[in-house]
Amino acid sequence: MTSGTTVDAPAVARPVWLGPVLRAVPAILVGLAITFTADHSALLGLVMLSIFGLGSTLALLVTSVRLERSEPLRGLHHALALIAGVVGAASAVAAATLGSALPVLLLLIGGYAVLAGALELVWGIRHRDRSPFARDGMIIGVGTLALAVVLALVADPVSAVGFFGAYAVVLGVFLVIAGLSARWAAASSEESAS
Repeated sequence: MTSGTTVDAPAVARPVWLGPVLRAVPAILVGLAITFTADHSALLGLVMLSIFGLGSTLALLVTSVRLERSEPLRGLHHALALIAGVVGAASAVAAATLGSALPVLLLLIGGYAVLAGALELVWGIRHRDRSPFARDGMIIGVGTLALAVVLALVADPVSAVGFFGAYAVVLGVFLVIAGLSARWAAASSEESAS
């Protein structure tokens, strides 16, 4: 998952690989909660989007604080935390005040998908020679933008919430694999250097 051709594996410090793994936690929890819940209403979607956004913000900020200032992931994590935090807070407010509002759900998930997807895709392209996570960023960016396209085609809450749940599970699993792959690559590089 994280094989950068010009990036040395020892450059992947402990906090760096931990970022994707911690970021995966809210995604997997939300995805599984949606999967195993029979009610796929817009209200459930807003609540799950709020948990996803605020949980992602917390994970991204916790890991970015531990990164060196020169680490390319630091800026990406800060920007993604801002996007996820705004969407998470707006979803919480919408769930509390509007209840089940499909247009608001589609707007918030779609807005998140366009902004976060474009950000990760551009970041991955710009850092493909400087970060072992660049390819992962490009893949996540394309997948997140695909979510926005799919949501533009649905008109019912069951589909919207279902696609968001599927996206969250796939994102979470991908992030775990990316983070652990980076950790194992760094560990094997350290062993071969010894």
